[in-house]
Amino acid sequence: MASDEESQEMQQYRAYDQHLNMILGDVEETVTTIEIDEETYEEIYKSTKRNIPMLFVRGDGVVLVAPPLRVG
Repeated sequence: MASDEESQEMQQYRAYDQHLNMILGDVEETVTTIEIDEETYEEIYKSTKRNIPMLFVRGDGVVLVAPPLRVG
């Protein structure tokens, strides 16, 4: 089976600096894996979630910083 991965994270900002290095708290990471069934060529989507209490993100890996979506 072949696979492809996508990761999404939801968190609270704790600190950052001029290089956009960030310390994030209460992170929820969602990893979505797409596997291809070799017999039927059907895409199979699987998602796993994990909670991370504190996470350091190096600034050169930051692509976009945006406020959360408003619900309501």
